[in-house]
Amino acid sequence: MGDSVMEDYGLLAILVFLIFLLTVGLIITKKVEFVRALPAFGIVTAILAGTPIIGSEYSIADYVIVKGATTLAEPMFIYILSVMLAIFIVEFKLDESINHLCLKYLQNNLKGILWVVAILTIIVSSIITNFSSIILIAIIFMPILLKIGFNKQGSVVLLLLSSAIGSCLNPGYHILYANLLSWNIDKVKDFYYIMAIVGVIALVFYILLNSKYVKDIESIDYEQKNIKVNWQGLCTIFIPFIAVFGFKLNIETGLILALSYGFLAMGSKQPFMDMLELLKVSIYKSTKVIILLSSVGIFMHAVKTPEVVDLMAPLLLHLMPKSPTQCLLFFTILSPLVLYKGPFNLQGMGAGLSAVIIPSTSMNPMVLGMALLSLNNLRKMMDPLDVQNIALMQYVDVDTNLVIKKILPYALSINYIMLFYALVAVV
Repeated sequence: MGDSVMEDYGLLAILVFLIFLLTVGLIITKKVEFVRALPAFGIVTAILAGTPIIGSEYSIADYVIVKGATTLAEPMFIYILSVMLAIFIVEFKLDESINHLCLKYLQNNLKGILWVVAILTIIVSSIITNFSSIILIAIIFMPILLKIGFNKQGSVVLLLLSSAIGSCLNPGYHILYANLLSWNIDKVKDFYYIMAIVGVIALVFYILLNSKYVKDIESIDYEQKNIKVNWQGLCTIFIPFIAVFGFKLNIETGLILALSYGFLAMGSKQPFMDMLELLKVSIYKSTKVIILLSSVGIFMHAVKTPEVVDLMAPLLLHLMPKSPTQCLLFFTILSPLVLYKGPFNLQGMGAGLSAVIIPSTSMNPMVLGMALLSLNNLRKMMDPLDVQNIALMQYVDVDTNLVIKKILPYALSINYIMLFYALVAVV
């Protein structure tokens, strides 16, 4: 009787896994929007796993839907404030000042702009532990990247590769994943520092291979003339960074201070009312991102309920590799399961499953932990449901599939090298 129950239990897990793959396939082929598909899949999975509808701490009504829809409220607010800053920059023509300064001082080597953007993105991402770092860089430098000949997907890939390197150096992520994997933080640091080096090599290759798309100064509509740079207004852009780096304030406070200063510096007679008007416009422009993040939150909470974790853990434990060679093949072939908040995603299904699988597997837990960290870096660069990627793709208005296609060889190369390192370092 017990074996029969376990067999049914395994079949149900396989069914859920197949439904997940089908859902992702429909999203990739654009047969269905993930804003509808992912929450529906999450709720159906929770129901199949036996999660109670109401009357429990992890009920579908309370934990999955209500708390799930609001769990990403902070990123939503940061995105709205970022859109406010972006509109402010364009409205007061600060973007023209930025373009002028870049072209004036780098006109003999426009390819240098790529290196400047990459380095600044790495630095900012190594300090700010959320997606606002990459959004701020995009707001400031996306216009000049497009002006010198980089298309939208090429520019986004540059930002994603650079941001991934910065994340490897970010102490906040070291603490987060050390706690998630129950590791000594020094082990996480050592692994991420090595991954940062590999990431830098990939970034250098990317810039060298794609710098051919950068135009010559003669091909750009740029005249050397005395454009009056609004230095007082440009200080607005630096205030969020000063607030976070210098005064250890959160990015939300930094953005609010920047906008407050900006309206005063630009001579607004009613700065408070102007900010409220800008907030209203920004919320309207952010509606799609707010809905997308709410959908992702519902899905994340659904797959992290104890019932879903208990359902899926035996299946993944059964699939786990038993030898180093199997491990390399397993995580190489199945690396796409880190995308769309899948089972190897430490911020999706993997958040609940990793705590069950790592202590239970017969394989060296260090190898498995390193593999999950490597896959998590892949997730940061490629997962269409990652908060950072949702915000960036929507802000830039670029096709996610085009970006994934362009970044794929670089992201997979980093992942494969780090998987090989994990096997060699431990064995």
